[in-house]
Order: sequence, then C-alpha cells, then structure tokens
Amino acid sequence: MATKRPHATMNAAPEDDDPVDPSDELMFLALGGGNEVGRSCHIIQYKGKTVMLDAGVHPGFSGLAQLPFYDEFDLSTVDILLITHFHNDHAASLPYVLCKTNFAGKVYMTHPTKAIYKWIMQDAVRLQNTHNSGAGSSDAYVSQLFTEQDVLSTLPMINTISFNTTHTHNGIRFTPYPAGHVLGACMYLIEIAGLKIMFTGDYSRENDRHLIPAAVPRNVKVDCLITESTFGVSTFIPRVEREAALMKAITKVVKDGGRCLLPVSAIGNAQELMLILEDYWARHPEMQNFPIYYASALARKCMIVYQTYIDAMNDNIRNKFQASQAGHGQGPWDFKYIRSLRGLDKFEDIGGCVMLAPPGMMQTGVSRALLERWAPNDKNAVIITGYNVEGTMAKTIQTNPDTIPAIMTGRQQGQGLLGKRGPGGSGEDAQQMIQRRCLIQDFSFAAHVDGTENRVFVEEVNAPVVILVHGEKHNMNRFKSRLLSLQKFNVYSPANCEEVRIPFRREKVARVVGRLASRVQPLPTPPKSEEGEEENGEEGDAKRRKEAEQQVVSGVLVQNDFKLSLMTPEDLREYAGLTTTTILCRQRLTLASAGTELVRWALEGTFGSITVVSGEQKMNGDHASNGKMEDTDEEVQRHDETVFEVMGGAVRLICRVGGEVELEWEGNATNDGIADAVMAVLLTLESSPAAVRQSSQLHGHSHDHDEEMSYDPFGDEATETKAPNGVSDHKNQLAKNPFANLGGEEKLNRLFMFLEAQFGEDAITPIAEPKLAELNGTADDGDDVSREKASATELARLHTLGIPVPGLQITVDKMVAKVWLEDLEVECANKSFADRVKAVVLRSVETIAPLWQ
Repeated sequence: MATKRPHATMNAAPEDDDPVDPSDELMFLALGGGNEVGRSCHIIQYKGKTVMLDAGVHPGFSGLAQLPFYDEFDLSTVDILLITHFHNDHAASLPYVLCKTNFAGKVYMTHPTKAIYKWIMQDAVRLQNTHNSGAGSSDAYVSQLFTEQDVLSTLPMINTISFNTTHTHNGIRFTPYPAGHVLGACMYLIEIAGLKIMFTGDYSRENDRHLIPAAVPRNVKVDCLITESTFGVSTFIPRVEREAALMKAITKVVKDGGRCLLPVSAIGNAQELMLILEDYWARHPEMQNFPIYYASALARKCMIVYQTYIDAMNDNIRNKFQASQAGHGQGPWDFKYIRSLRGLDKFEDIGGCVMLAPPGMMQTGVSRALLERWAPNDKNAVIITGYNVEGTMAKTIQTNPDTIPAIMTGRQQGQGLLGKRGPGGSGEDAQQMIQRRCLIQDFSFAAHVDGTENRVFVEEVNAPVVILVHGEKHNMNRFKSRLLSLQKFNVYSPANCEEVRIPFRREKVARVVGRLASRVQPLPTPPKSEEGEEENGEEGDAKRRKEAEQQVVSGVLVQNDFKLSLMTPEDLREYAGLTTTTILCRQRLTLASAGTELVRWALEGTFGSITVVSGEQKMNGDHASNGKMEDTDEEVQRHDETVFEVMGGAVRLICRVGGEVELEWEGNATNDGIADAVMAVLLTLESSPAAVRQSSQLHGHSHDHDEEMSYDPFGDEATETKAPNGVSDHKNQLAKNPFANLGGEEKLNRLFMFLEAQFGEDAITPIAEPKLAELNGTADDGDDVSREKASATELARLHTLGIPVPGLQITVDKMVAKVWLEDLEVECANKSFADRVKAVVLRSVETIAPLWQ
C-alpha cells in the first residue's frame, strides 16, 4: 500500500505572507490515476465540500491491487461521486465503493453511461469468474471484488443527468459537457462557493464519425483545470491519413489470406472502427468477399443503447437516422458487412478475415484467445488501435517479443496444443510459451487528445491552475514542461496519495434583497469632468469610496449554498425560505425589603439612564372621571405597577405592590446577558444596607392597648388587628416600608452608617452648632462669600430630611472636612478630599432618602 507523502512542496505559494485559512485551500488528492493510466479516482475538497471524480480499476493488476487507494481517504465524507464514462479504468470499481466501503454520497453519470455501465459490469463479473487465475482456490474470493448481485443492487443508487444541465447537491453545483471519447462521456464543471473547477476526464476534440467533440464552455471563468495527459506531447497524424493507412494495412493482410485481429474495447472506439470499415467495404466491392466479425455478445446488447441515444451523437449520425426514418437508406448502426460472432466455438477459421475482438488490452477474453491462436502464423497481423496501459499484453506485444505466454490455450484446446513450454519449465506449473511470428502494427484511434490538442484546450480554458492526471509519468512530465514554458499557469502532476493544496482567496459579496434593497441608495455614477470624461485616478476613486462608506446597511445576513444575502427579518420567509420565532422570556421574584425607588436607583447606578414606561399615580384619561380612576380590576392592576425599560427596552422590569418584580425580555444572546445582569442587581438589593441594615431593631407594632397591628417581618404586607370594639383604626397602621416614619436622630444614624462604611467608624463626628444664621442666608456683613451654594434641588432634598443636626465633621489621615448639611458645603484645606467627601455624602443621601419619604 502506498504511503501518503508530504505535500508541503506541492503547495502553491501565496501572493503575500498572510496566513491562509485552510477553508480557502483547494485540496486535490489522486487515489488513482496519478502518474499512471488506470484506476482513475480523484478527490477535491473546498470549503468543507468533497467531490470524488471517477472510480476505476487498473487493467494491469488483479484483485485488490487493481483498486484505487481507497483506504487513504475517508469515503464517508464524500458528498458526490461524478463518473465521466463507462470504461473500466474510470467506473469498474463503483460497485465496490457502493457495497464494500462507508461511502454515503450521491453518484451521478449521464444516461448513456449508466445504460452501458450495467452491461459492462455484468460482463466483467462473468469474465472474472471464467478467467480468474485463482478460480477453484482460496485466491478466487480476493480476485472477485464484487458479485453480479452487487452490481444490480447498486444500480438504483446511481442518478442520471443530461449534457449541459446544471445540478446542485449540498451546495455543490456541477454541469456535464460532451467530452467526445465514447458515447455519454462528459467533462464536469464543478462550482463550490464561487470556485469553478473543470475536470475533463478522457476527452477528444477530433471530429470523428459519431461523437460530439469536446469544446470549452462559453462565458465561464475556470479557476482550476484537471485534465488528462495520456499522450503527453505526442502529435497524431491527420485523421484522413490515419484512416487510409489503417485500411491499407488491413486489406494487404486479408488479400494475402491472413487474419487481421483488431483488439478493441467492447464499447467505445470499436463503434468508430466499425463505421470506418463499413464505409470502406461499401465503397470497395472487391473487399466485400472478406468477412468482418465483431466477436462480442456484450456489443450486441449495447448497440441497442447506441440506437437509442441518437441525440447524444453528432450531425453525421443524426442525418443518417433521419434519412432512414424517411425511407432513404439504412440506419447509422445497421451494418451490412459486419457480422456478429456469438463465440469462438462457432467460428469457422477459414481464409482471410477482419476480427474486432474485446478486450482491448488482451489480458484475457476473445482477443487473447485469438492472439494465441494466430500469433505463430506470419500471414496474420495484430493491429493496435487504442491506448494501452503498461503491464498489459497489448502494450507488451508492441515491442515485438519472440514469444508470448499462453493463458487461454490450455483452457480451450488442452495443454500444449498450440505451443511449447518455455525454457526451464516442466510439469503442470511451468509457464507455456507461444512463438510470435505475426505482424504487429499500431494506428492510434484512441479518442484521446494528442499533445497539441491538449495544449490548445488548456490555453483556451485559461485557468491559472492546471493539474495533470491520467498519464504515464514520462509523458506527463514532458507535457508539464511544455505548459510551464508558456509561463501562464501553475502546473501540478501529483503522484498517487500525494496531496496538492492551493490557496484561493475570494472576496465575499452579499446581495441586498427585499425591502432592504429599496432603502439602499445606489452608488453614484463616476463624476464627469468639464470635457465630459470620467474622473479617473486617485481623486475620483477617493470620492466614490467616501460616498460608498457613508451608507450603513443593517439586516440579517443569510448564507445559502455559499451565497450571501442581506435582508430584513420580515423577508426571511420569502427570500431565504426561513421562518422567524420570537421567544419571550419571563422571570419573577419577590423582594422583601427593597422598594420601587431603590430598585430604580440600583438600576440607574448599573445601566445608566432607565426609561420609566408607567408608574403609580398615573391616570388613564379614557377611564378618568373628575380626576379619579375608574374602579376596575384592569385599571387597578395597571396603575399599581411601575414599568422600567433597561438598555433601550432590551429588558422590561415590572414592579408591583407587594414586592413582586417581573422581568420580560426577548430571548437572544444579548438580551439574555442583560437580563442576567438585572437579576444580579435585584438580588444584591436584598443584602443592601439601605434595605435591611438595622431593620431587625425596629418594631412594626403599636403599643396602644386599644388596638394591635402585627407586621410581617418579610415586608410582604401589614396585618391588621381590630380593637376590642371591632372597629379598625387605619390611621395607626404601619406603612409597608419598615424604614419610613423615622425620627431625625435615626435618619442621621442611617447617614452615618453609609459614611462610616467609607471613612471608618471613628472618623465621623456630629457638629452640634449650625454655621449659618439663616437657612439660605449669607455670612456676616463685611465678610466675602467664598463658598459655592448647593443647587435648589439639593437644598430642597436635604431640608426635607428633617435632620436636626446641621453638620458633621470627617477626619481621615489628619485631613479634616466639615460638612454643613443644610446647604451641603464642605470646608477642607485639601480640595480633592473635600470633593470626595461631598460625593460620598450626596450618594449616601440619594440612597436612603427615598426610604424616608
């Protein structure tokens, strides 16, 4: 098993030194087909999406060795698998992927490809069972990758698509385009998050007799091209000359009484060769006495597919089909001079003939059996017309070997009937060898692009990144050097299991849609100069940039298949297919001691300004009568509560009589955090000195023996008891707030409590004598007024406290400050200490003053 190699040297260098986000990198991994032809299978990943391209086998190997390196990648992460065509080296391991691995994605191929794929896979299973070298032994199970039942059970998993149609799955868009090569073969244009990747598979740009040649998609900017490099830089001779040379070689062999073997794939270039031979035989009557055989039961079945998908072929086939429908001549696939051969057991091997026999690589099957039969005769010829993979008999025989190994002879005619044992061999285990005297010729009709056609195609696509696959290492490197010499592309040719990571930084653009689009002012057109020309340069760009930056657009940003749209929440259903749900959260708690004013003061100290939506003593005009409210439950409930809005309405706080507090907010991350903060403030109030300090020293009951009033220590409500005569006396009921109705001395003690907490218990000393003769008077005549008077509101608040002592003295660290409460004047040599004392006094008074009202 191959070892995954480091990919650092394969990475494309970024344009700058900024780190690259891994999600912005295109990852390419060849599980097969890297620096080789066969078992094509490639993985591309971008933005968390994974696409698998082809799933073939290697014709030169057997058993598990012919599979791509599937254990080097987690196939469960693959979103889609795209099959380009039905050839074994591109599709034959698909049943194994669907039945034997954890693959869970979608599979796509064209309609003709699936139709032919079924017959080819069933034939491949039968061929494995018949010609398996390990048949009858423990190796047979290993060599048989899947069964015919596996093939049939996986057919429903394959989705079919048509040329030039765009499909989307899980955010991946892909479009198949005709690729030539064989019927149904396609190139794929794949788009992920705006990145466009083209995979050619095997493709041909040659105008042959039945296929539509590959063409570059119009008006498409491709970012990365993955292309085959089968023939490297080799250039084919013109098509007309190749056909003439092929016919000359065939006619010479058959006229001399020899047999001409053309090993071909069952479906593919065989159909093109049949059209060439049929046309030549029809124009040359002297050749019509020599039979042409097509020895493939599979081909007979698949010819129905060719007769069905006429629209997938070129104008030459369509015109012949239309003419046959009108009664003029035969159909394009109705051959007159080509005979179908059911099997070699019914073949009369007499005289000259032409035999098209699969498989094209001559590893096993009819073509290998006929090769071993005809190889010793020098009148016979083998004509290679397709591309052959290293390690196959078709590739080996092109070197004109003196002998070839016999693997079919003993099975059909008995051991040693057509050949002799090789040197050094003896017994049943020795390799039997056959003398080779037949003529070997090569004429390429492989339906692949040559080096020139491939280079022109790459230049027309003009993608900045090119990845080469499906080519032997030597041919691929030569073609890579040719492309690099153009200095237009970054070219990569990774081996199997070698990752390529290429950064693609793309701008993210959001489209404004719906109601929000009508509110956005369009960008102004470039200003015109006096000569009528647009202002260019830095000055014009700066103006347009400044105007663009002045627009602020806010809305909901929605990403769908990597496309960003900006819209209002109301448009989510119409433009994004989404529905919005609002979660209203409520939390209730009861505060035993803190009143509404203390709650408001605490919230303002934490959150700043608090909006009072409604409060006590507010009258509804619709229900008022002579300045009094209607006595309805609804109005009483409404006016017995105070509503605060915190942070612009993010949280509503409803304070009701009895200490009940209810929080309301719309559930989201921001509002939830604000609500938690409000809850923390409210719970802190219960332990605040303003709420509970020294409350246990007060008694909420009257000492009048004529009536009794008990007080709930938790502050929820006052409990009334009647006098002995049974009449309630409301005048003597205690107020709900246990800190109300305090005397002046107690009020001063409460004030000292706050100041002692700031400056220490020994720092506070009351001043018995007032400093001012009058409440708002000035100093004695002749003295300058050197202090600043407190504001009218501050004086009014302090005077209502009813504190009999006009001032106090604070001593901290030898600094003495005298505070005159009547007009809040602080005398101190140190100004900073005076300001601090004044701030603490004011804050203390603001804290406890509401409780004394």
